[in-house]
Amino acid sequence: MSNFVMGLLLAQLLGGVYLMTFLWGAGQRSSNARATRLPDALVFVHPVLALAATSLWLVWMFDGERGWAWATFVTLLLTAAGGTVLFLKTRTGGRVLDVPAADPADVRVAEKQIPPIADHLHGLMGTVLVVCVLLVALGVLD
Repeated sequence: MSNFVMGLLLAQLLGGVYLMTFLWGAGQRSSNARATRLPDALVFVHPVLALAATSLWLVWMFDGERGWAWATFVTLLLTAAGGTVLFLKTRTGGRVLDVPAADPADVRVAEKQIPPIADHLHGLMGTVLVVCVLLVALGVLD
């Protein structure tokens, strides 16, 4: 089960990088998105927590002390809470900022270019990941 969880963590990290590429492009010449509504702090903290959870899980795999699995679980809960906020902000509201502009392309929002299936799949895999880590921390699965 530890290897399965590690695979899920790595898949989530790769999926998260894919989602972030849409935000990184905002304001660049090659992007038609000029802004984002997502909070900068949360856009930074969410992947940092995900990396921390992955590191904690690696320690759990090498050490075997159940406390590391619980630390991973708590970190994943915080990551999931931030991800839920990002998901809701991404999927609600219009495709443009609520600011008048001469050129509509100047107010296109980067997160609205993310394919909905990618967002949903990332969230679903995150939920499975949290449940699997909880089961390992409880000692139900090893």
